[in-house]
Amino acid sequence: MKNTIFLALIGFACVSAIAAPSRAQDATKIELADGKIEMAAPADWKKIEPKSRIVTYEFSAPADAKEGDEKARITIMPAGGSVEENIQRWYGQFEQPDGKATKAKATIEKFDVDGLTVHWVDIPGSFKDSMGGGPFSGGKTVLRKDYRMLGAIIITKDQGQYFIKMTGHKDVVAALADGFKKSLKELKTK
Repeated sequence: MKNTIFLALIGFACVSAIAAPSRAQDATKIELADGKIEMAAPADWKKIEPKSRIVTYEFSAPADAKEGDEKARITIMPAGGSVEENIQRWYGQFEQPDGKATKAKATIEKFDVDGLTVHWVDIPGSFKDSMGGGPFSGGKTVLRKDYRMLGAIIITKDQGQYFIKMTGHKDVVAALADGFKKSLKELKTK
Protein backbone atom coordinates (compact mmCIF):
# COMPACT_ATOMS: atom_id res chain seq x y z
CA MET A 1 0.00 0.00 0.00
CA LYS A 2 2.82 2.41 0.89
CA ASN A 3 4.49 1.68 -2.45
CA THR A 4 1.25 2.49 -4.31
CA ILE A 5 0.86 5.82 -2.51
CA PHE A 6 4.54 6.63 -3.06
CA LEU A 7 4.30 5.85 -6.79
CA ALA A 8 1.10 7.89 -7.07
CA LEU A 9 2.80 10.90 -5.44
CA ILE A 10 5.80 10.61 -7.75
CA GLY A 11 3.50 10.37 -10.77
CA PHE A 12 1.53 13.43 -9.62
CA ALA A 13 4.75 15.40 -9.08
CA CYS A 14 6.01 14.52 -12.57
CA VAL A 15 2.70 15.47 -14.23
CA SER A 16 2.59 18.73 -12.26
CA ALA A 17 6.13 19.63 -13.28
CA ILE A 18 5.37 18.95 -16.95
CA ALA A 19 2.08 20.86 -16.86
CA ALA A 20 3.47 23.89 -15.00
CA PRO A 21 4.12 26.78 -17.39
CA SER A 22 7.63 28.16 -17.54
CA ARG A 23 8.33 31.81 -16.77
CA ALA A 24 8.98 32.37 -20.47
CA GLN A 25 5.47 31.15 -21.25
CA ASP A 26 4.08 33.48 -18.58
CA ALA A 27 5.57 36.54 -20.28
CA THR A 28 3.20 38.79 -22.17
CA LYS A 29 4.04 38.94 -25.85
CA ILE A 30 4.23 42.48 -27.21
CA GLU A 31 3.74 42.79 -30.95
CA LEU A 32 4.88 45.89 -32.82
CA ALA A 33 4.82 46.76 -36.54
CA ASP A 34 1.70 44.68 -37.23
CA GLY A 35 3.31 41.64 -35.61
CA LYS A 36 6.64 41.94 -37.45
CA ILE A 37 8.48 42.69 -34.19
CA GLU A 38 8.02 40.71 -30.99
CA MET A 39 9.15 41.44 -27.48
CA ALA A 40 8.44 39.46 -24.34
CA ALA A 41 7.45 41.72 -21.46
CA PRO A 42 9.38 40.88 -18.29
CA ALA A 43 7.42 38.68 -15.89
CA ASP A 44 7.31 41.50 -13.33
CA TRP A 45 5.33 43.77 -15.70
CA LYS A 46 1.53 43.67 -15.30
CA LYS A 47 -0.49 44.57 -18.40
CA ILE A 48 -3.12 47.25 -17.72
CA GLU A 49 -5.56 49.34 -19.75
CA PRO A 50 -3.72 52.27 -21.42
CA LYS A 51 -4.51 55.66 -19.84
CA SER A 52 -4.13 57.39 -23.21
CA ARG A 53 -5.45 56.57 -26.69
CA ILE A 54 -2.02 57.06 -28.25
CA VAL A 55 -0.52 54.28 -26.11
CA THR A 56 -0.64 50.79 -27.65
CA TYR A 57 0.41 48.86 -24.53
CA GLU A 58 0.66 49.91 -20.91
CA PHE A 59 2.12 48.04 -17.96
CA SER A 60 2.57 48.58 -14.24
CA ALA A 61 5.53 47.09 -12.40
CA PRO A 62 6.34 45.32 -10.25
CA ALA A 63 3.33 43.13 -11.05
CA ASP A 64 2.87 42.08 -7.43
CA ALA A 65 2.83 45.66 -6.06
CA LYS A 66 -0.12 46.41 -3.80
CA GLU A 67 -2.30 49.51 -3.98
CA GLY A 68 -0.30 52.43 -2.62
CA ASP A 69 3.08 50.77 -3.27
CA GLU A 70 5.57 52.53 -5.49
CA LYS A 71 5.16 51.31 -9.07
CA ALA A 72 6.66 52.14 -12.41
CA ARG A 73 4.51 52.96 -15.42
CA ILE A 74 5.57 51.51 -18.77
CA THR A 75 4.05 52.78 -22.03
CA ILE A 76 4.63 51.48 -25.54
CA MET A 77 3.59 53.24 -28.74
CA PRO A 78 4.61 54.11 -32.28
CA ALA A 79 5.66 57.73 -32.79
CA GLY A 80 7.27 60.09 -35.25
CA GLY A 81 9.94 62.73 -35.00
CA SER A 82 13.66 62.26 -34.96
CA VAL A 83 15.47 60.37 -32.24
CA GLU A 84 17.15 63.58 -31.08
CA GLU A 85 13.86 65.54 -30.98
CA ASN A 86 12.26 62.87 -28.83
CA ILE A 87 15.21 62.62 -26.47
CA GLN A 88 15.14 66.43 -26.10
CA ARG A 89 11.41 66.22 -25.27
CA TRP A 90 12.19 63.60 -22.62
CA TYR A 91 14.87 65.89 -21.14
CA GLY A 92 12.18 68.58 -20.89
CA GLN A 93 10.05 66.25 -18.75
CA PHE A 94 12.67 66.39 -15.98
CA GLU A 95 14.20 68.95 -13.65
CA GLN A 96 17.44 68.47 -11.74
CA PRO A 97 17.59 69.25 -8.00
CA ASP A 98 20.96 70.97 -8.45
CA GLY A 99 19.64 73.12 -11.32
CA LYS A 100 21.99 71.59 -13.89
CA ALA A 101 20.84 70.58 -17.35
CA THR A 102 19.09 67.21 -17.52
CA LYS A 103 21.14 66.31 -20.60
CA ALA A 104 24.28 66.40 -18.43
CA LYS A 105 22.76 63.82 -16.06
CA ALA A 106 21.35 61.47 -18.71
CA THR A 107 23.00 58.40 -20.17
CA ILE A 108 22.42 57.36 -23.77
CA GLU A 109 23.41 54.06 -25.34
CA LYS A 110 22.79 52.65 -28.81
CA PHE A 111 22.73 48.98 -29.75
CA ASP A 112 21.52 46.76 -32.60
CA VAL A 113 19.25 43.74 -32.19
CA ASP A 114 18.02 41.48 -35.02
CA GLY A 115 18.14 44.23 -37.66
CA LEU A 116 16.73 46.92 -35.33
CA THR A 117 18.52 49.89 -33.77
CA VAL A 118 17.66 50.67 -30.16
CA HIS A 119 18.45 54.01 -28.51
CA TRP A 120 18.45 53.48 -24.72
CA VAL A 121 18.00 56.61 -22.60
CA ASP A 122 18.37 56.78 -18.81
CA ILE A 123 17.27 60.02 -17.13
CA PRO A 124 17.24 60.69 -13.37
CA GLY A 125 15.72 63.69 -11.58
CA SER A 126 12.34 65.21 -10.76
CA PHE A 127 9.74 64.07 -13.28
CA LYS A 128 7.06 66.49 -14.53
CA ASP A 129 4.17 64.01 -14.57
CA SER A 130 1.38 65.17 -16.88
CA MET A 131 -1.92 64.34 -15.22
CA GLY A 132 -3.89 65.10 -18.38
CA GLY A 133 -3.28 61.70 -19.98
CA GLY A 134 -0.05 62.19 -21.86
CA PRO A 135 2.76 64.53 -22.86
CA PHE A 136 0.69 66.26 -25.56
CA SER A 137 -2.64 66.63 -23.78
CA GLY A 138 -1.84 69.47 -21.42
CA GLY A 139 -3.46 69.54 -18.02
CA LYS A 140 -2.04 69.62 -14.53
CA THR A 141 1.60 68.65 -13.99
CA VAL A 142 2.86 67.09 -10.76
CA LEU A 143 6.59 67.23 -9.97
CA ARG A 144 7.70 63.78 -8.76
CA LYS A 145 11.06 63.94 -6.97
CA ASP A 146 13.63 61.14 -7.06
CA TYR A 147 12.23 59.67 -10.25
CA ARG A 148 13.97 57.97 -13.12
CA MET A 149 13.00 57.28 -16.71
CA LEU A 150 14.29 54.50 -18.90
CA GLY A 151 13.34 54.99 -22.51
CA ALA A 152 13.91 52.94 -25.61
CA ILE A 153 13.46 54.19 -29.15
CA ILE A 154 13.32 51.22 -31.50
CA ILE A 155 14.15 52.13 -35.09
CA THR A 156 13.06 49.76 -37.87
CA LYS A 157 14.14 49.76 -41.50
CA ASP A 158 10.64 50.23 -42.92
CA GLN A 159 8.12 49.93 -40.07
CA GLY A 160 8.62 53.29 -38.33
CA GLN A 161 9.82 53.72 -34.79
CA TYR A 162 8.48 52.57 -31.45
CA PHE A 163 8.87 54.05 -28.01
CA ILE A 164 8.97 52.22 -24.71
CA LYS A 165 9.10 54.48 -21.69
CA MET A 166 9.35 53.43 -18.03
CA THR A 167 8.94 56.07 -15.32
CA GLY A 168 8.82 55.64 -11.58
CA HIS A 169 10.64 56.18 -8.32
CA LYS A 170 14.37 55.72 -8.89
CA ASP A 171 14.56 52.67 -6.59
CA VAL A 172 11.66 50.90 -8.33
CA VAL A 173 13.07 51.63 -11.80
CA ALA A 174 16.54 50.46 -10.69
CA ALA A 175 15.06 47.10 -9.64
CA LEU A 176 13.34 46.73 -13.05
CA ALA A 177 16.12 48.05 -15.31
CA ASP A 178 17.93 44.79 -16.05
CA GLY A 179 14.74 42.94 -17.01
CA PHE A 180 13.69 45.80 -19.30
CA LYS A 181 17.05 45.92 -21.07
CA LYS A 182 17.15 42.11 -21.38
CA SER A 183 13.75 42.17 -23.11
CA LEU A 184 15.05 44.76 -25.57
CA LYS A 185 18.17 42.73 -26.30
CA GLU A 186 15.92 39.76 -27.11
CA LEU A 187 13.70 41.58 -29.63
CA LYS A 188 12.75 39.37 -32.58
CA THR A 189 11.84 40.37 -36.11
CA LYS A 190 9.81 38.24 -38.51
